[in-house]
Amino acid sequence: MRRTIVALMVVALAAISAYAQEEGGPVSSSILNNPTGYTAAYVMEPSTGRVLYEYNSHTPLPTASMSKMMTLLLAMDEIQAGNLHYDTQVTISARASKMGGSQIYLRAGSVWPVKNLLIATMVHSANDAAEAIAEKIGGSAESFADLMNAKAQELGLKDSHFYDPHGLPAKDPKMNNVMSAHDLAILGRELMKHPFMRSLAVIPEMEFRNATLEKIYNPNRLLRFYEGTTGIKTGFSGPAGFCVTASAKRNNMELIAVVMGAKTSRGPESSFEIAGRLMNQAFINYKMVTPVKQGTVVAQAPVSEGRAKVVPVVAAADAKALVKRGEEKGVRVAFSGGKVTAPVKRGQRVGTIVVQRGNETLAKIPAIAAQDVPKQAWWKSFLPF
Repeated sequence: MRRTIVALMVVALAAISAYAQEEGGPVSSSILNNPTGYTAAYVMEPSTGRVLYEYNSHTPLPTASMSKMMTLLLAMDEIQAGNLHYDTQVTISARASKMGGSQIYLRAGSVWPVKNLLIATMVHSANDAAEAIAEKIGGSAESFADLMNAKAQELGLKDSHFYDPHGLPAKDPKMNNVMSAHDLAILGRELMKHPFMRSLAVIPEMEFRNATLEKIYNPNRLLRFYEGTTGIKTGFSGPAGFCVTASAKRNNMELIAVVMGAKTSRGPESSFEIAGRLMNQAFINYKMVTPVKQGTVVAQAPVSEGRAKVVPVVAAADAKALVKRGEEKGVRVAFSGGKVTAPVKRGQRVGTIVVQRGNETLAKIPAIAAQDVPKQAWWKSFLPF
């Protein structure tokens, strides 16, 4: 009987760990009394940066575990710079082993590769793994927070400030990490530019064996019920309420939706279902069009001093534009560029392709020369023909 009770307690604790990201008590009364059902929200199409919905989007608010997106982004920066590698070994400190909340139960003195710590942080939102990554990169969580704030400045995140790498509630409320819904969307967009992070963001559960766990679970419930979900990160604490930075892709359009301060993790008023409804409205009302594909000739640019008087101009990439459904026919394409002086090399930028609807510019992409145009012989400039 005693073994049965212990087993049930272990199962219950595992379930709580899978879905609760931080310790922090009940949601604050200001969130519960908010008639909108959330404190802030933001919906953006990431490739164009176009805002499709926003509410209270520039107010700094507690982030809870969504802070870990910055921790992960800095780690990926270090890997790209060659300062850190997936197989770099990290010795777990006593401090990291005692983080609490959602964790993978790292033991002090144990050694883990960076890759495993990244997986645990992204998939399971493990606070101990995030702390270990921060200590490895910054030397301490406090020094790492300085790097987080410097990166926020670099990205233009004006409503953000970090004190730690994980987002656990601080004893002093003034020391809680804060970000706005707008800043979270930008941060999520930057993180999802890394293929490894993108691959982890869609994993609902996976084997992850250590002395305590056999599996880790992603608390992002959108992965289980929302069509096309691609990520990204959830958060919960008493000060923050239930939050999500979500992303989803349907057809050829991806969205990022941030919901902060929702009342619950489940049901119609949950951060997940609110984010789903906001994305549904955007998917229903907008579509991505490609009026010009890469390599399509869009104009002839005049050439001076060349063996040819013009050079064909092509799109350097697909020109994508986000438009309201039913307004696709109003989209037009124009070439902006002056006369080019020979010699002209194939692939050389010769101007800009501008996609517009009315007076609104929807997209700009480089226009490049489709072929070489050699310089004409100097003596030909003196001939009348």
